Amino acid sequence: MNEKDRVIAFFLKKLDEKNFDISQVRRDLEKENYDENEIKIIVKLVDNEIQRKLFASANYSKSMDLVKIGAVLTLIGLAITIGTFLGLIPMGNSFLIAYGPVLAGISLMLSGWSRKEKNRPQPGKFRRPPSTDSKRNPS
Repeated sequence: MNEKDRVIAFFLKKLDEKNFDISQVRRDLEKENYDENEIKIIVKLVDNEIQRKLFASANYSKSMDLVKIGAVLTLIGLAITIGTFLGLIPMGNSFLIAYGPVLAGISLMLSGWSRKEKNRPQPGKFRRPPSTDSKRNPS
């Protein structure tokens, strides 16, 4: 592991701190007399990791909202069905089976759960772009 990788790993660990400030990364690197291009690369990688974590967290939140909406819709359908069956909602000699809201709610819950598993925020190192230092020669 070279020096740049160690510095990147250090700042990626600091991302979880409550008072982390992205501008502090640049200041710390300037104090250590890093090259401007290296500073730009490191700051960009740290910023990309911040964006990735925020995006994953937002997607996870949206999927949980789908699960909640699906549960409410399913409960409404069940309440209508049970209410008409028990006579709490007067329908005469018949009752209503509200399968539409129940099936739609179950569908939304399953969709939300699958998205939740797919978009779960995961710790990990950001995949860096290919290095610009070494250029491949076509052979």
